[in-house]
Amino acid sequence: MLTFNFKKLSLNHDVKILDIGCGEGRHIFGALEAFPSSYLIGLDLNKDSLDICMENFKFFEELPHKDKKFVLGNSYKLPFKDDEFDLIVCSEVLEHLHEYNDALKEIKRVLKPRGYFLASVPAYFPEKICWMLSNDYQKEPGGHLRIFKRDPLIKEIEAHGFDCFDYERFHSLHSPYWWLRCFFYRNQDENIFVKFYKKILEKQIMQNTPILDVIERFLNPVLGKSLSMYFKNTP
Repeated sequence: MLTFNFKKLSLNHDVKILDIGCGEGRHIFGALEAFPSSYLIGLDLNKDSLDICMENFKFFEELPHKDKKFVLGNSYKLPFKDDEFDLIVCSEVLEHLHEYNDALKEIKRVLKPRGYFLASVPAYFPEKICWMLSNDYQKEPGGHLRIFKRDPLIKEIEAHGFDCFDYERFHSLHSPYWWLRCFFYRNQDENIFVKFYKKILEKQIMQNTPILDVIERFLNPVLGKSLSMYFKNTP
C-alpha cells in the first residue's frame, strides 16, 4: 500500500534509494518494482521492523536489484556521506519527530543535487478529527506530536532548499477506520464496527477490489488520510 506514485519521478533504474522510517518495507518494495537494478537502504529505529523487512525481501529477490541494506538508526544523524542518494522517501515520520527540521537538514545533506525527496504526513482534516475524538490517541507514546497544514509545511520544507513540484492525497478509505478506532479507543481492537471496517480495508489491500479502488480515488482529494509531497533538491 504505497503513499507515493513513483511514476512521477524521472529516474534511471540504476539509482540509490534511502527509505527513512522504512518500517516493514512497503516503500522499499514499491521503489524496487519502479526502479529495478536500484541500490536500496532502509533505515528505522525498530529492529523488529527491519528484521521483518529483510524477511519479506525474499519475495522480491528475483528483481535485478544491485544490493540492499537495512540500518538501525534515526533521522537526526544519518550515517551516510554527503550527496549520496538519488531518492529519499520519508513516509509518515515527520509528525513523530520533536525536531523535524533537524531531520530535514540531514536529508538535504545526503541527497544528491536535483535528487528527489518524497515526504508524507497525515492530512490535516482527517487527523484533526482523530484528535477531537480521542485524547488518548493524542497522548499515545511514540504517536503524533503535531498536525501539519499543507501549505505551511511545504514552505517550511522548501526553506531547506527543496522545490515542491506536486502533492496529492492517498488512502481516503483509511480515514473512517481511524475515526472509528479513536471513537472506540478503549476497546478498539474488540469493537464490532472497527473489526468490520478493518475487513473491508483488508479486502481492498489484498484483493485489489476495483469498486473500492474507484471509491477511494474519488474521495482522496477530500478524505485522503495521507498528504504526499514531491520535492526536488535544488543545487
